[in-house]
Amino acid sequence: MRQENKVYLSLLYDFYKDFLTERQKKIIELYVNEDLTLGEISKELGISRQGVFDAFRKAEIALKRYEAKLRLADKYYKNRSIIEEVLQKLRRIYERYKDEEIMSIINSIQEWQEDV
Repeated sequence: MRQENKVYLSLLYDFYKDFLTERQKKIIELYVNEDLTLGEISKELGISRQGVFDAFRKAEIALKRYEAKLRLADKYYKNRSIIEEVLQKLRRIYERYKDEEIMSIINSIQEWQEDV
């Protein structure tokens, strides 16, 4: 799986993990967060590689199905894009007027972004 797909899967997992079984959660966590291969996960959990693959695939399909219905990741990306656009405009305004209140707003938005 390509890195960008892992990042997307990680985001879906963050939004929808509570809908997965404990085994699916563990497999996704090991694959995405620990960067283990399916073979390594198989050894770690003491189940067959095929069992890991099947559980992983079901979890991935479930996460994508939840996203198709709820669109939380899509909304997250759209909101981040809008916030970045607002920040760029605020930076241009700040460069033009050097208003410290605008810089304070920029800093507040950036701090908030880091927490989200």
